[in-house]
Amino acid sequence: MKLYGMGSPNVIKVIILLEELNQPYEFIHVNVISGEQFQDDFIELNPNSKVPVLISEDKEGTHVVFESGAILQYLAEKNKFLWPDSVGERAKVNSWLQFQMASFGPMAGQAIHFNFATKEDSYARNRYTNELHRLINVIEKRLGDSQFIAGSEYSIADIAMIPWVATLQLYFKEDLEKPNISRWYRLLADRPAIARAMTTAKRLSKIDMNSIRLAEKSQLDRYFGRIPYDQK
Repeated sequence: MKLYGMGSPNVIKVIILLEELNQPYEFIHVNVISGEQFQDDFIELNPNSKVPVLISEDKEGTHVVFESGAILQYLAEKNKFLWPDSVGERAKVNSWLQFQMASFGPMAGQAIHFNFATKEDSYARNRYTNELHRLINVIEKRLGDSQFIAGSEYSIADIAMIPWVATLQLYFKEDLEKPNISRWYRLLADRPAIARAMTTAKRLSKIDMNSIRLAEKSQLDRYFGRIPYDQK
C-alpha cells in the first residue's frame, strides 16, 4: 500500500488504522504548503487535491481511495476489522464517522485557523469557536452514555476522532478538560498502535512546520486560502 499525506489529523487517522492492522505501507509526503497537491499527477489520484490518498493493490486490481473517512471504511471492510457484522451496528459506526468528517473535523480546523492563524477579531472566529464548543459538548454527552464513540466497542469512529482531539489539545486544552472525553482519550492513547501513529505525527508535523518556515508569501497565501488556488 502507498499512503500520500502530511502531518494533518486526517492523514494520522489513516496511519492509526494501518498501525492497528500491522499493515506495511509506503508513506509519500506531499508538500501541501508549496502546492504539490495541485500538480497533474496528484490530481489524477484525487481530483479534489487533498490528502490523504491511499493506493491499494489486490487480486481485483489497483484501488485509489481518497477522503479519510472513505479510506477508513475501505480498510475496515477489506480486512473485516473494527467493522461490525450487523447492519445496525455498522450504521452507528458510520453515523459517528460522518459526524467527525462533516462537523467536528471541519469546525475544529476553522476554529484553529481563525483563532491562531490570523490575529483579526472577526465574526468567523466567533462562529467557528462557538460551534466547536457545541460539538465538544455533543461528544462529551455521547461518551457519558457509551464507552466509545459509536457504542461499547472500539471502532473506526474513534480512530477518526482521536487525531483531531489530540490536535485540539494544543489549542483548546481547557475546553477538552471534561471527564468523559478525558477518560476516553486516556483509554485510546494507551493503545500501542495509536502511540506509534502519534510518534509519526510529531515527525511529520516537524516537516510541515519547516515547509511553512521556508514558504514564500504567495505559497502561504494560497495554502491559507487568501488567494485563489491557481494564482501564483
